[in-house]
Amino acid sequence: MDPGNRLDARTVALSAVFAAGVAIATMAIAMPFGQGYLNFGEIVIFTAAFLFGGVVGGLAGGIGASAADIILGYAYYAPITLIVKGLEGYVVGEVSGESSMSKLIGVAAGAPFMIFGYTLARAYFEGVPAALFIELPINIVQAGVGAAIALPLTEALQEFVPQLTHD
Repeated sequence: MDPGNRLDARTVALSAVFAAGVAIATMAIAMPFGQGYLNFGEIVIFTAAFLFGGVVGGLAGGIGASAADIILGYAYYAPITLIVKGLEGYVVGEVSGESSMSKLIGVAAGAPFMIFGYTLARAYFEGVPAALFIELPINIVQAGVGAAIALPLTEALQEFVPQLTHD
């Protein structure tokens, strides 16, 4: 990707495809966990960020997850989601390199934006106990599961789409 033109047609197209994937994975694949649920949107955000970098990861995460919020009836969370998932995807993609260790470091740098952003939002909407005992553990597990699945998925996909991976 040309650094001077970070929103070229390829980047916009990839971001749109991955945003749709994030929305679908968030809405269609949800597993109960405590008093909340885990979804697979994180897997798609991390995969997009690992394969195509921070811009695609950020746009896909922010737009896709906030669209899912709106569709699922949680529109009041959509602005928060746009920011926290967008920052998460962007940071993961910018920090991650080619190695699995660098990708884990990328997740360690980016996931706290989602974890603490949602924890603060839940504290505001429902109080500190709900934030600390419900939201915080769910988001930590979701980030871990997302990374654990996105790493091997990315490795498998890189072999089939080398011409599409970020520069």
